[in-house]
Amino acid sequence: MMDFKVLEKRFRTIEATEIGPKLLEAYIAEMLAFLEADGCYIVQERDEWTATIQFSSPQKLDLLSLNPTQLQELTQESPFFLIKNFTPRRALKGMLSDYRQVAGFRLTNYTFKGWILIGWETLTDSPADDVEDALYRFGDKVLISNLSLQRIALEQQYRFIFGIVPQGIVLVNEEDETSWVNQAAIELLDLEQGDLRPSPTSLSMGMLKLRNRALNLDAINHTANEFVRNPNFSIKEWLWIFTDQILSVLTRPIFSPYFKGRIWLFNDVTELYHKNQQLSDANREIENLISVIAHDLKSPLATLSFIFNFLPMHGPLNEEQNENIEYGQKTIKRGLNLIDSIVYFNKLISSNLPVQMEDIEIRELIDVLVEGFSAQAYQKGITLHAQHSDQAILLHSDPESLVRILDNLISNAVKFSPFGRNVYVQIGLRDNQLTISVKDEGPGISSDDRTKLFKRFQRLSAQPTNNEGSSGLGLSIVKALSDKLGAAIEVDSVLNSGTTFRLVFPADYVRIGESLVTK
Repeated sequence: MMDFKVLEKRFRTIEATEIGPKLLEAYIAEMLAFLEADGCYIVQERDEWTATIQFSSPQKLDLLSLNPTQLQELTQESPFFLIKNFTPRRALKGMLSDYRQVAGFRLTNYTFKGWILIGWETLTDSPADDVEDALYRFGDKVLISNLSLQRIALEQQYRFIFGIVPQGIVLVNEEDETSWVNQAAIELLDLEQGDLRPSPTSLSMGMLKLRNRALNLDAINHTANEFVRNPNFSIKEWLWIFTDQILSVLTRPIFSPYFKGRIWLFNDVTELYHKNQQLSDANREIENLISVIAHDLKSPLATLSFIFNFLPMHGPLNEEQNENIEYGQKTIKRGLNLIDSIVYFNKLISSNLPVQMEDIEIRELIDVLVEGFSAQAYQKGITLHAQHSDQAILLHSDPESLVRILDNLISNAVKFSPFGRNVYVQIGLRDNQLTISVKDEGPGISSDDRTKLFKRFQRLSAQPTNNEGSSGLGLSIVKALSDKLGAAIEVDSVLNSGTTFRLVFPADYVRIGESLVTK
């Protein structure tokens, strides 16, 4: 009978003295001595036809891979086998031909699949049950050793990767109150050099010192209060501003069976921040210049309009002269509309225009807007349809901004629709969110045009169907105002069939009244 208490005691001694690859070598040496065997092989199964020798004693330097078919057959019904006068097939001869007696044990784990093989050059009287018990115990050690090696390799990879990135990275495990930092974080938080696993106290002190140096400490503390109220709080692009540095901070919780805590990522965006500031200043100057030029153009255009209105008073004009005056007035009107759009858009993006939020009865607003386009639609034989929800809906929003958004969308739908078609303005509810859709039967939007939709001064391939003017700013204004109102914009379009622009307002802004359906 084998004394397994002795074996386990020897295993514990090995675990107290060896680490890494030496650990498995020591286990194997102990197993060979305990079983009085001559050879041990750890074989890892890669697939049905391929296996590799992970470890061998004695070493078989000329044997790296083999076909595991015979081992699969031997362990098909039971994970253990012990065969005296063993005859290996060709695939196993290089490894097992020297042994008269061979035992094997199948390992099946999510991290390792393969076999432990033990060989004796002479036959022994060791009971099969004892050999199986020994290999079963040894199998646990092989799996633990393999996991340990994988962990060491993975940690080394992480250390290398995180060590070369410029961002400061901090991992805090709240379960066991441990932490891990990379070299960039050590320097940023002024931690002890080389200490990649600082104590919770030193890490907290480093984080606190860094935060207290920030020029926008009050804003940082205000955001940090969210962590107290909500442990699942996440944030990215959180700016910490210092006299000589700007940090963009990302933090989010991490939950897994082995880790419960939080990751912090500190990214130095000083150069990018200052360049963005310079670009913003330059853009602001350009916008101001455009506004001044646009405003100064209004005066001569107004003078031209006055002259055109005054000409008929000097005597009768022929038909051609009247047509030229009418064309001139239309051109002046387009110019004035373009100037108004430019001035409004510049004011919209360069200053924080306040929004006056109030409850709006949507049905009434849509009816008024649709009625306002009836004359323009009539000229092109277009039928306008206002389609309402069966329920009374109040939207908490800024009426002036909402009117300008819908005015642009309806105007575009009429402007780009062929003669004799339909334009639909539809109100609906989707998961208690309010949707306002403007649908036309126009030419649709190509894939190339989609990338330019909401950019200013962009002319799309589709053209107005009745020589109407277009500033190229309408959809830019729509997007900017929608963002201010907290609404999303969805666009559905099919070439040669039409386009639908859909405003979606969050449920928090919507109140639904009693059903208006007549019963």
